[in-house]
Amino acid sequence: MRTSTLTIIFLLLISTVLGQNNTEAPTDAPTEEPTEAEVLEINSGDTAWVLTSIALVMLMTPGIAFFYGGLVGRQNAINTLMLCLITMGIITIEWVLFGYSLAFADGTPGIGDLRWGGLKGVNGDPNPAYGATIPHICFAMFQMMFAIITPALICGSVVGRIKFQTWLIFIAIWHIVVYDVIAHMVWSTNGWLRGRGAIDFAGGTVVHISSGVSALAAAIVVGKRTGTGETKNPVILPWNVPFNILGAALLWFGWFGFNAGSALAANKQAGIAAANTTIAAASGFFFWSLIDRIIKKKFSAVGGAMGAVVGLVAITPAAGYIVPGFSILFGLFPVIVSYIAIELKEKFKFDDTLDAFNCHGLGGIVGAFMTGLFAAPEIGGAVGAFYGNPGILGEQMLAIVITIIMAGGETSIILLILKYIPFIGLRVSTEQELSGICLLYTSDAADDLLC
Repeated sequence: MRTSTLTIIFLLLISTVLGQNNTEAPTDAPTEEPTEAEVLEINSGDTAWVLTSIALVMLMTPGIAFFYGGLVGRQNAINTLMLCLITMGIITIEWVLFGYSLAFADGTPGIGDLRWGGLKGVNGDPNPAYGATIPHICFAMFQMMFAIITPALICGSVVGRIKFQTWLIFIAIWHIVVYDVIAHMVWSTNGWLRGRGAIDFAGGTVVHISSGVSALAAAIVVGKRTGTGETKNPVILPWNVPFNILGAALLWFGWFGFNAGSALAANKQAGIAAANTTIAAASGFFFWSLIDRIIKKKFSAVGGAMGAVVGLVAITPAAGYIVPGFSILFGLFPVIVSYIAIELKEKFKFDDTLDAFNCHGLGGIVGAFMTGLFAAPEIGGAVGAFYGNPGILGEQMLAIVITIIMAGGETSIILLILKYIPFIGLRVSTEQELSGICLLYTSDAADDLLC
């Protein structure tokens, strides 16, 4: 009896000790160490601003659709809208499946791995590298809107003559081999160009130079519009100037999310980026209109809208890095360069129909270089040449050159391959091009006001 009692007491003591050990064991185990995501706290104000910015940037893709759609001939208006808007479907799927992971997961300095494929592990917890106070999924969706609009910008150089199904194949391939790679090198935590010191606040190289140069390459490979001479391009009057102005207004409005949202927080840098955005846009609008008045003796609504967009493009890499007063210059010098390029376009043997390269390519190049001059350490931490760091100009130029080579070269290769694949090809027939291709690819062209 005594032995049984002692046995029971011994077992109770053992179970008590084991229970205490089981309770305390996790404290000593390495897995109990709080993760970075658990230490970080989500800030509701920052999250609300990024969610708002997602919606603002999403609105920019319909904006570019209206901007381009108002400039083409009436018989190609709906097709042009669709060339822009279809990216919202294709690129969203690509981004979710593997695009986001290729662009932002660690991987190598040149491309990310597939750890976040299918958005695995991209959840409601913050990632300290990509927004320490917002859910990681918000950052992924914010960047998805950039990914969507970038290929839409390219179509302005080839509207009215490229096959719609070829365009679908092209943007799917282009996004993987061009956009995802450049985005990784410039923005990823272990990206090669970022590691060297190149700066791009919201997409001067990643979005605008890549799309603008790709547009130039596409215009050359696809070829001129039917009816062009050896050097002269056909003059197409905009069928709907209000559409074009509406598109520019939507772009200007959405660009607040594009630039100020890139601060990833509702903070002073976001406020400065917002100020720089609208100042540069207004400056571009004013100076383009002024140049039109001086040279052509008339103002132009379409020209003013183009100037505003050039200013917005140029300020994009600098929005969160420069003192707001200097943003006026980002609406001046890039506008001068783009204006001259458009006036001299007839001297070159390519047909960039809606001046995608002259606007986005040249505006992005000039803006990226100027960012290296004016970046102020007290604004965004980056130190520009005018503040004692001339070496940054070399890194900016390297980023510009790498982006030009990759975007131009790979775009040409993709299109040349598609050109010679049976049953694909690049262009619609001459008859279809001359009559307009709205009815060829869409069933929405019953209204003769459009097609």
